[in-house]
Amino acid sequence: MKLMRQYSAFLLIALFLVNLPAGAQTSGKRSNGCLGCHTTEIPTKANPSLKKCPRADMVTVHALAVTGPDKIVLQKITGGPDLYEPVLFTHKVHAKMSEMSGNCVLCHHYNPPGSVLACSECHVAETSSKSADLSKPGLKGAYHRQCINCHRESGLSATKCESCHALKADPSAPSRPTQRRSAEVNSTRPMRLVFDTSFEDGKVVTFYHNDHTERFGLSCTACHVNERCAGCHKPAGALAVQVARSVGGHERCSSCHSVDTNCSRCHDKEPRAGFNHARRARFDLARFHSTLACTQCHKGRNEYKGLSGNCGTCHAQWKSGSFNHSVTGLKLDETHGELDCDSCHEGRDFARKPTCSSCHEDKSFPDKSPGTKVRSVGTKSL
Repeated sequence: MKLMRQYSAFLLIALFLVNLPAGAQTSGKRSNGCLGCHTTEIPTKANPSLKKCPRADMVTVHALAVTGPDKIVLQKITGGPDLYEPVLFTHKVHAKMSEMSGNCVLCHHYNPPGSVLACSECHVAETSSKSADLSKPGLKGAYHRQCINCHRESGLSATKCESCHALKADPSAPSRPTQRRSAEVNSTRPMRLVFDTSFEDGKVVTFYHNDHTERFGLSCTACHVNERCAGCHKPAGALAVQVARSVGGHERCSSCHSVDTNCSRCHDKEPRAGFNHARRARFDLARFHSTLACTQCHKGRNEYKGLSGNCGTCHAQWKSGSFNHSVTGLKLDETHGELDCDSCHEGRDFARKPTCSSCHEDKSFPDKSPGTKVRSVGTKSL
């Protein structure tokens, strides 16, 4: 009797397992079914309720654009014959662009520690349009999704097949890589941006972009970090520089500027004129210094402070016997040409008006000139 009860119990358990739904039998492998990837039991197309992809926390690629390959040939993206020639991908150009929007992770979204893996290490070139692993697309799908999505966002029109691909003239002929168009965007840097802010005492902030890039020698990535292409580019592909928005508040400026005090330094009620060195620094650059970048005189980063008026600070090679004073617009006469500089320029402060009192009691500059006014190189007639 005891044996009969044990047999009956075993039979009931077996029947229960046989009739169990297939999804319930594999729930352990599927990580709780839909909830493994979705935050709701019934995700929809309108509201997919996707969880944050955990692969972003596993990114280990932190390289510089210059360390990567210049170009890469994309080929063998399917398991069978291809109608198109391989594509010559300008990797270095794209890598430099990515420095403004997330770096290598834009494409290499998952990479274990070590060297950078090829896309084909994870994405398989399949012969069928049906993927065996729904968690990741095949190699062809991965390439197209990566390129097309980025080009659409940045406003590029290169999203048609012929934009990147060339048809094979003879399917049996050897493949050769082709580059249908350049990956670089021919854009003009803006000179001035006017930001409309919410600051009540001065809503307008005028930013002179060309000063920062040309005079201060800043690269794009000094200010543009973790940005989307659409932040600057219109859908048509042109730079959206007509109306600038205050994106990120003080975040971009605070890496170089102190933004905690003196709000009126940047904020105003109307757009401002550009930086004037003569007015702000009391040193006119109109003659020989106007073509120089700020960093040629202000050596240290963020060291845009007043410099010594002594020309010898930068021009140590200048000596009274060898310096051609005519470049200043004044050719010294024979008597004054033999004097040392500080005989007239007290303390060798060349930013101040020269004095004559050390030698003359009744003469002063510019009423009495120690030479002849001449037309100096790069200046107007005096």
